[in-house]
Amino acid sequence: MSSALAIAGVTQLLRDLLNDGLVDHDVAAVVNTNVPVHALAPDQMLAQEDNNSPALNVFLYHTELNAAWANQCLPTRNPEGNRVNNTPLPLDLYYLVCAYGTADLHGDVLLGYAMQILHEHPGFTRTEIQTALNPSPAIAAGLPPLLQALADTGLADQAEALRIAPHQMPMAEKSGLWSALQSQYRPSMAYRVSTVLIEAEYGTRNPLPVLTIGEDDLGPTVFPHLLSSLPQLTRVISPAHQASARLGDILDVEGRALDGANPRFTLSHLSLDIEHTVAANAGGSAQGQSLTLPNVPANWASGIYSISYAVDVNGATQQSNELTAQIAPVLALPPNSVVRNGQTVIVTVGVSPNVHPGQQATLWLGSEGAQAESVSVITSTLVFHFGPLAAGIYPARLRVDGADSWFILKDRPPIAPDFTSRAPIYDPTQRVEVPA
Repeated sequence: MSSALAIAGVTQLLRDLLNDGLVDHDVAAVVNTNVPVHALAPDQMLAQEDNNSPALNVFLYHTELNAAWANQCLPTRNPEGNRVNNTPLPLDLYYLVCAYGTADLHGDVLLGYAMQILHEHPGFTRTEIQTALNPSPAIAAGLPPLLQALADTGLADQAEALRIAPHQMPMAEKSGLWSALQSQYRPSMAYRVSTVLIEAEYGTRNPLPVLTIGEDDLGPTVFPHLLSSLPQLTRVISPAHQASARLGDILDVEGRALDGANPRFTLSHLSLDIEHTVAANAGGSAQGQSLTLPNVPANWASGIYSISYAVDVNGATQQSNELTAQIAPVLALPPNSVVRNGQTVIVTVGVSPNVHPGQQATLWLGSEGAQAESVSVITSTLVFHFGPLAAGIYPARLRVDGADSWFILKDRPPIAPDFTSRAPIYDPTQRVEVPA
């Protein structure tokens, strides 16, 4: 998610985009002078225009909640007033791109180029955001402190991509807007940038989950069946009755028409640029295949993956549909990993697979949660800062990009004398002792 600097970050992205576009089209040669791109109120641009210098201006004139995201957000606090969720603030930003110039046709030329640039660039990729707001140290050192601070917007890591679209504004509405601005009308075009997700980074309370539902923990099971000659995946089965798999584990996959030569699976991380193709294990059939996740922590990342299947039939590749699978982080608790510093408890843990920049990690001790310190490089160590926790032993669980570590033992074998199944328990090895 993004920080409160995200609005300023979007404005700066638009300025950079327009400025680079003007340079690429050599507009300075057309108007016979350099063309700056400002982010000022229209009335302040009048002073710039007095210098007889043409310019573009990007002005944020309106913000509103994005209805789609707002309807999906969970409440921030429970009835007891405890923070249970860092509810994002979803915003659509509305900008007025104005062209200024005192010479004949300068305003028309600038507005034409600005509209063409934004028409050909309907959004920002994560790489573009990272390059624009977090440049190399040599470049960043020469920037003003405000622009250096924009490196912490988090826009490159938020779940929603940034899209740019023209906003059709009736003439009466545009006239009313310029009247409210108390400025002289200039050639302009309105654009909407959506969606910015601003989220605070506070620790949250997350109650331990219920281990069983009913005496026998029974529930419905549905197996969809699609009539198709192509490979079709219907279910991904994680080991040990868990919701996820760990590196080195075997994932079983059910489906139909899974037979063929060179059976293989492709796993793509949903938020990182990580994709791996893994050969299916020997012994599979048309109804079921399996794969072993390579235990190479440096090449993988925890989180949610899309998983698809492919085989070669008569020399042609046949591709299946996609399902999702989770790769869980493995939480390591080395000795002396918990330190009390006054009213703060600092917990340092090892994580496998490695954590990548931009990934979100939360550690819960019992029901008290804290977010990890941000990381700038791929690492196997995370640091968490908790409030004044009481001394004691807490169940520990780590979540990285939506995938939880295995902190519940669900596949406990039956016991004598009646060999009934044993209820799940919290993993006794996943505990943290907080000193006094």
